[in-house]
Amino acid sequence: MKYDTRMARILLVDDDEPFTEILGDFLSRRGHAVSRCCNPQEASALADKAAPELAILDFDMPKINGHELLEQLRGQEAFEEIPVVFLSGVEALRFAVDVPPDPRVRFLRKPVDLGELEGAIKALLDPEGWSKNA
Repeated sequence: MKYDTRMARILLVDDDEPFTEILGDFLSRRGHAVSRCCNPQEASALADKAAPELAILDFDMPKINGHELLEQLRGQEAFEEIPVVFLSGVEALRFAVDVPPDPRVRFLRKPVDLGELEGAIKALLDPEGWSKNA
């Protein structure tokens, strides 16, 4: 199945509200339908309503970190295989320790390169690309 990589339903969760607004606006201008959330505890409920095809999650959030949130999402049948881009200022080594290798996961360091983010979104929306450059 091919996905329309020009537009996707994206769940964006980051506890930094100004960053969430700026990145959400950028993604919306690129044609994506973006559901934004600054409270990771509310993200699962938002996902149920928005039916995202991809999640962009801050990796280092209070109370529920991005990896824990991804586990919650993937615990729901509708999101078992949802691809994710983690964004964070944490070191990649810590990310590698906390998150097992998964072709549906990308990690980008903040400040995020928007071109790199767009490339990750495009690759993750195509399941054939999951095995490439994981």
